[in-house]
Amino acid sequence: MSYRYAILGCGRVAGGHANAYANRDDVDTVAGAEVDAARGREFAEAHGIPTMHDDYRELLAEDAPDIVSVCTWPPLHAEMTKAAAEAGVKLVHCEKPMAVSLGECKEMVAACDANGAKLVIGHQHRWDANANQALKLVAEGAIGQLQWIYAYCGSRDLLANGTHVVDLARFLVGDSPARMVMGQIDRPEPKVDFGHEVEHAAIAHIYFENGVRAFIEQGDVAPPPYAFQLVGTAGTISLNAPEGYAMRVITAEGERRMDLPPTNAKRAEVDAILAWLDGGPPHPCRGENAVKTHEILMSVYESSRLHAAVHLPLGNDDFPLLQMIDDGDVP
Repeated sequence: MSYRYAILGCGRVAGGHANAYANRDDVDTVAGAEVDAARGREFAEAHGIPTMHDDYRELLAEDAPDIVSVCTWPPLHAEMTKAAAEAGVKLVHCEKPMAVSLGECKEMVAACDANGAKLVIGHQHRWDANANQALKLVAEGAIGQLQWIYAYCGSRDLLANGTHVVDLARFLVGDSPARMVMGQIDRPEPKVDFGHEVEHAAIAHIYFENGVRAFIEQGDVAPPPYAFQLVGTAGTISLNAPEGYAMRVITAEGERRMDLPPTNAKRAEVDAILAWLDGGPPHPCRGENAVKTHEILMSVYESSRLHAAVHLPLGNDDFPLLQMIDDGDVP
């Protein structure tokens, strides 16, 4: 089966989507939407897109795509996803973070369910070669029983990059449900990124149902790399360590360093999308799974707002950081 594909928002992140779909023989890229006319023309020329709109609703009405990528800033994700589902799109491929508030995420899933559309959120690191090799080693008992995950990313905030950190931590514990989160954010002065309020730094302690705990550092308090350490009862696994290797495994038998072949994670994410549309297994990054990642992110803010541990499911569907700002708790 062949699918008509369109992109909503043609900034930097859209290129990865366009390239991943361009490698599929069963996908025909028909249109794009971009409010910046010059950027739209440049993107259309670079990716061979025949039609470019300045209004995404016009695209949905006139070009009737089967699949759309939502590559705009997070405050627009919910609006565009709901509009695409209501327009008859078969699948919405939305960039991370899923949205800003947890309530918006739930609305996205509900709108897609109500209109028979599928929803996928761009957590493509689930296809990273080292993460999958680590998951295999843990399953084989290479480091005994997994107890701790220490993860950090020194770039940007919880919603921009922390969503990848938390989602991969969930992947590494087999998507065991999170039951409690205790977190703290730091925001010494006002800061806005990608159209919404953000913090400068955050830390979080996540308790998973299977007994594994994760400690997360994000932003200014974190080291520069995007890295993970898995601690078991009989050894450790390090991913993306600053020394430059893809993976290091330390057990009583000694140390192993591995340089794994690179993977095109975005392409793998798209391949899984097309397989799902063709009747294959549900996508690992489908909307209802991505909501659980976002719930943890919102729980970090909520824990900081309440100065207390938060038990999931989270009862606050708003954006707790904005509530802290409105209450004068942070600048």
